[in-house]
Amino acid sequence: MQDKPSPELLIAEVRKALAEGLAPGFSQKVAANALGIAERELSISPASSAAENARLETLVGAQGDLADRNRRLAEKLRDPESAVSDAMVEHLILTTLAKIEVDQPGYAPFLAWRDSE
Repeated sequence: MQDKPSPELLIAEVRKALAEGLAPGFSQKVAANALGIAERELSISPASSAAENARLETLVGAQGDLADRNRRLAEKLRDPESAVSDAMVEHLILTTLAKIEVDQPGYAPFLAWRDSE
């Protein structure tokens, strides 16, 4: 569901930084944030990816994997002959919110939206 880097890469890089002697302060905060992103990715993304896949299947068909379906949706969105549907807009919003929930769950506008639900 999420973009690169993968949770596995984030964890490996933090492990490497810890093994090499992570400097206190900002570096520790960066490492902690990277681990938080990896943790949320591993716990939240399976359900989010399944929902994204289901929406994309409706929008662009069942062929291919998630990357193929996203590529076909992007092609539809770029095509001036293709109408943008409410379902497409809803899909883009829900996918973006799922990414924010993993990457920046403390982002003030996201929190305001989530609390209004």
